Amino acid sequence: MALIPALFALCGKAQALTAQAALSAARAEPAADEDARSAAERAIAAEAAQEHLWRLMLDWPALFGIEPRRGRFAELHRQLGRAAANGADSAREVGGQILDLVAAELLAGFFTMAREPFSLGEFASRARRGGSIGAALGDLLEMGTHAPPHGMAALLPWQSAAEWAAELGRVPDEVFCSAPTWQGAPAETGPLARHRASMLVRLLVERGHPVAARLFAAVVDLSDWASRLRHPLAEDMPVVVDAAPLGEGAGVACCETARGVLIHALRVDGDTVAEYAIVAPTEWNFHPAGAFALEGSGWQAPDLETARRHLNALVLGLKPCVPFEVRFTEVGHA
Repeated sequence: MALIPALFALCGKAQALTAQAALSAARAEPAADEDARSAAERAIAAEAAQEHLWRLMLDWPALFGIEPRRGRFAELHRQLGRAAANGADSAREVGGQILDLVAAELLAGFFTMAREPFSLGEFASRARRGGSIGAALGDLLEMGTHAPPHGMAALLPWQSAAEWAAELGRVPDEVFCSAPTWQGAPAETGPLARHRASMLVRLLVERGHPVAARLFAAVVDLSDWASRLRHPLAEDMPVVVDAAPLGEGAGVACCETARGVLIHALRVDGDTVAEYAIVAPTEWNFHPAGAFALEGSGWQAPDLETARRHLNALVLGLKPCVPFEVRFTEVGHA
């Protein structure tokens, strides 16, 4: 339990809390009290908000040559880092600042109109009223439609730990962990899956802009994490961390993170960990036959730079947990 958070530079709190929940389920220990669960949810929400802000305020604008707001990002990142340690009041304060940021800057053009945009042109115009991320979203839409010729991966639904236990049956093996499937097929996890029912997210998917839909869903998702900072364990939202037994001496825990669902499963034999498995969000989204493979192939681009920008945007939308680089290799034809 001490080693796990030290191994992961990203999502360290989520990894540690999910591991502890899985161990408690394996040992049939009583559930944590409400104060402990609230503190855990605030810690995970702060971590998820940091990750979203990093992508939204630095990486997405840079992809389109827009000056990132580094100073504002750095200040919010510091406040989020202190929020979990400083308690509920600090978390409420920074959560409110992030909600204001979303309303006043990131989604400003969508808060001033009651109806949905009539066209993608209007969608892009509204997006551009929202600062650097709105400008990036507008540029992304104006790159043109990229409806995946091979279709999209299924969107992974939220499931309780008990449902995951029933689906897994046991601690999963290395093959499953490296290429997980849901109901026998690859699936996508993360903001798009969580906000598939959002009217504007759905509109972008239906109009052939799944990458833009992921970017917009990430902004909506950021709002949800900010709300959790202010009101953890809200009854109208699913729990962030859930755990359940997974057979004799075994347990499974699932945790929602900025990138998607994180699953830890283990079996103990006395004081020894006999089996341990982690299924990370990146393994879902970059499954060999999953979202990236489907949407990254089968289409034509006018030039390599356009293709490179679209593929970089696709990777950013799928939120890998490691650095990445898009490279092209020319292949001969028979």
